[in-house]
Amino acid sequence: MKSLVVICLAVLVVVSAAAPVYSNPEVEEPSPFTLARRIGAFHLFSTSVGKYTISQNGLGEVYVGNRKKYFHLKTGARQRIERLYFFEYEGDLLLLYEAGASGYLLRLDQKTRTVRKATTIDEDFEPPLVKDQSLTFSDGTVVPLN
Repeated sequence: MKSLVVICLAVLVVVSAAAPVYSNPEVEEPSPFTLARRIGAFHLFSTSVGKYTISQNGLGEVYVGNRKKYFHLKTGARQRIERLYFFEYEGDLLLLYEAGASGYLLRLDQKTRTVRKATTIDEDFEPPLVKDQSLTFSDGTVVPLN
């Protein structure tokens, strides 16, 4: 029985390795944004600078070494962050999140935790692609990063 499993596995590996790979020029590359892990009312993720925790009401904290630093994300009145994506770009942190009936894109300086750029976007966004120092959303919206 074990030898049959080994033989089937070997055949599968050989066939999949020999199969040609076709590229479709119409299929775009995936977005570099990563969905933050959500545990209860908190969104958790890590970057090269530290470990981030952001609550649904927009209060954020980052652990850098053994120190905790705080910051606040923009949300509407009584709105909660439902989903949050992140991406490190040129040392800054790009945060893309949905809060209530709005979407937000923030460029946060990771060292000072100050917002370098804030943009309101459509709430039904899909994570964008990075092209020519700008973000291109699936609805055609282009947001320059610099």
